[in-house]
Amino acid sequence: MSAMTDSKPTRDRGLGQTALRTCLWLLLGGWFGSYLLFGAVIAPTAFAVLPSTQLAGDLVGPVLMKLNLYGVFAGIALAFVSKALGRGSLLVAVPIALSALCLYSHFGVSAELAEIRSDSFGPDATAEIVARFGALHRISLAVFIGVGIAVTALIGFHARSDSLTLR
Repeated sequence: MSAMTDSKPTRDRGLGQTALRTCLWLLLGGWFGSYLLFGAVIAPTAFAVLPSTQLAGDLVGPVLMKLNLYGVFAGIALAFVSKALGRGSLLVAVPIALSALCLYSHFGVSAELAEIRSDSFGPDATAEIVARFGALHRISLAVFIGVGIAVTALIGFHARSDSLTLR
């Protein structure tokens, strides 16, 4: 009878760890996959097939804003899951930093890009507004690429951590 009682906490703990790992991999996979799809398929296709860069930007901008919001959510959730799994402080801190970058991109860079997009492509576009748009676009691209690289690194670090845990 005591053997049954002793195995239940181990089994419950195992189910909890499995649920946490499942959440971790779904969050990382969703983040990585959405960034890859956007960067490799959606954005290049929009700029290739739509008749103007303004229309392509009108499509790509809102999609990127949604990806940024997912990054905010995923970063925070990933930090909590990493902490619950007992992962190192780096695997908890990096997703929080990525979440902050996504917040900056969403509420800072993307918001300002959306505000000046029509002025940048219209007949009244000034060299100053066009230059500002270009600078913001470069910042947005750098944040997007940086977050994508960091998420890819997180996948590797978590895979290593899982392989060490399962030994």
